[in-house]
Amino acid sequence: MLGSSVSAAVTRRSGNTRRLSLCLNFFLQGLSILVAAILINTDVIPENTPNSSRVLIGIPFLAWQFGAQVASSRALGYNEIPTTVLTSVYNDLASDSKLWTWKNVKRNRRAGAALMLLLGGICGGWLSKLKNGFGIVLWVGGLIKVLLGLAWLGFREAVE
Repeated sequence: MLGSSVSAAVTRRSGNTRRLSLCLNFFLQGLSILVAAILINTDVIPENTPNSSRVLIGIPFLAWQFGAQVASSRALGYNEIPTTVLTSVYNDLASDSKLWTWKNVKRNRRAGAALMLLLGGICGGWLSKLKNGFGIVLWVGGLIKVLLGLAWLGFREAVE
């Protein structure tokens, strides 16, 4: 909830679609994932000892990122794409009265989100089988978020 509330408050105050706001938001999301990756790579969080209570250390960083991610998708106006849970995407797809119509932008976004989450899960599963695999998965995810944050700087400022 902290990630959602902080992210939503910052984007509301600075403007939901302001480049700098989006850049900072995604950059901070990436950094929170990278902190968890660093904790794994430095053995603060043991990767191969699931019964250790130290595995809980990284959860606040990842939880903050997921909350901020949901707040970002809402701020951008894409409420039809739940970014962290597939159950609601499947429900929205199945209950869409325009599911089989040719032009349906919201359906296409939902189906694309489900496909990308599935592909991300498959890639993450493959990477996690490597030595230090979970750390690698977090490094990849964190770097993608940081790059997305920097990419926002390349877009023109929205005219409000």
